[in-house]
Amino acid sequence: MAIMHELAERAEHIKIFRKNLKLSKGIRKTDVIKDGDLIFRPGTARDLRQIELLHLELFRFPLYGFLSWIYRFRARDLVSVVQDGSGNIIAYDLFFFQPCEMNDKILHELYVGVAHKYQDRGIGVKLRQYSSNCYDNGYINGISTLASFDNIKALRTAQKAGFAITKTSAKPLAHYLFKHLTRRFDK
Repeated sequence: MAIMHELAERAEHIKIFRKNLKLSKGIRKTDVIKDGDLIFRPGTARDLRQIELLHLELFRFPLYGFLSWIYRFRARDLVSVVQDGSGNIIAYDLFFFQPCEMNDKILHELYVGVAHKYQDRGIGVKLRQYSSNCYDNGYINGISTLASFDNIKALRTAQKAGFAITKTSAKPLAHYLFKHLTRRFDK
């Protein structure tokens, strides 16, 4: 029974992987913004190792394998990063298309991480605003994200970046936040 469950899960991940590759191609602007010593830019496949290490440090668990593969091929389209003056990745914003939101052209913000040393400086809010602006070019309807009830910092940064609580998610138990984007044409 466990083998069947694992095979079904892998098949689902392959399906999500393929759909994300198809839907994410060319959906964002590739603007680079300099803010003092910090650079806000799209991610690249070369950034993944630094992102994975920072993610492990912040969340204490690795990225799912299928997500790493999506980002290897579509980092420029689905990842935003903040780089310090030394070239180190100090913050990241990871996106993907969830199966339940794909048909509605809603992009899901999965993880936002800011290195401990740089927290409480507004970098998370600026990164979310930067990412939203990059995706606001008419290909998608909006961006969704979740903020668990006990993570007030995540909730506040999302709200400051223009997200609004629209409902409650049952699994995981969290606030579901949404930010509408300008919809101009079909792709």
